[in-house]
Amino acid sequence: MANIMMTDVCNLSCPYCFANEFVNKDKNEITEEAFDQAVEFIVGDGSHSVVGLIGGEPTVHSRFEYFMRKLILNDKVKGITVYTNGILINKFWDVVCHPKTHLLINCNSPKDIGKKQYEILSDNLDVLINQKMCDDRVTLGINMYGENFEYQYMIDLLTKFNQHHVRVSITVPNMDENRNIDAHTYFNAMKPRMFEFFHALLSRGIIPNFDCNKIPSCLVTQEELQCFNQYLQDDFIKQNINNSNIVTNTVKCVPVIDIRQDLVAVRCFGLSETTKQNIKNFANISELYNFYLRSIDAYAYNTSYSKKCNDCHLRLVMKCSGGCLAYKIKQINNMNEISKKMMEEFEHDEF
Repeated sequence: MANIMMTDVCNLSCPYCFANEFVNKDKNEITEEAFDQAVEFIVGDGSHSVVGLIGGEPTVHSRFEYFMRKLILNDKVKGITVYTNGILINKFWDVVCHPKTHLLINCNSPKDIGKKQYEILSDNLDVLINQKMCDDRVTLGINMYGENFEYQYMIDLLTKFNQHHVRVSITVPNMDENRNIDAHTYFNAMKPRMFEFFHALLSRGIIPNFDCNKIPSCLVTQEELQCFNQYLQDDFIKQNINNSNIVTNTVKCVPVIDIRQDLVAVRCFGLSETTKQNIKNFANISELYNFYLRSIDAYAYNTSYSKKCNDCHLRLVMKCSGGCLAYKIKQINNMNEISKKMMEEFEHDEF
């Protein structure tokens, strides 16, 4: 997965924004030259064929439609994923409804974005799903933030538009003071409300699937899991639940690669402060992906959030990273530095 950050500007100010290092700090837009370079970097070696567009809010870009048409006409690009809040998509029906396009629409509560904006979102979803018939190319999502996060509005939208799947994510720590702590404390605080939300979803025939920051399986008891068995009586749930990652104990965080307007990439925005790399220093996206695997991910599984992670089999076999790496990025970077020093000492000893 790789994304191009179209602009720093967003038409909303979400309290949990994962890209708050950049969003609405200036009005930078990606140029056509930089956009073309970023696209070729992503799809050039054939390892990736889907281009993601992010922001800020990508539809705010003054040439959003033009760039979308370029992607549609690019034979190397097999799919386009637009990460949007859905409020401005009514300006671009032709390109957002194209068969190549998939919309991942992050839905916020009326309390956070205002009643008027929420009504615009709902109206746009009505056109998109019921009139344009793009149901199979739309995914609604929610970012769960705060121990008492709102979710009834999400239930209402999913029910209204007959959606049976929803993307969910526990928000990541985006401020330094909230990092390098025991992430399990945070997950345990979020769990009661999250479970309440999942019960509300499954009871309505809606299956959640984690996009980011999935709760580690060690924090979920067998008794809690057994409570969900009741929903297997629903034929749709029974037939489709195994397609969701909520049924596995795997918790992995892999490089996303977000490319900014200046062609500086980050592994993901949760780690934006410490993983910046200019894509011009790499031959293609595979090289950059492998760079992040070696410099970040390799150490992620050799660091832990708490003592219970130390002897965890899932961690040892790289099936559980424990959650968002932002919680332990300082530890990861420290291990990286230790490794570099050891290599330098080895080179010195050799000579």
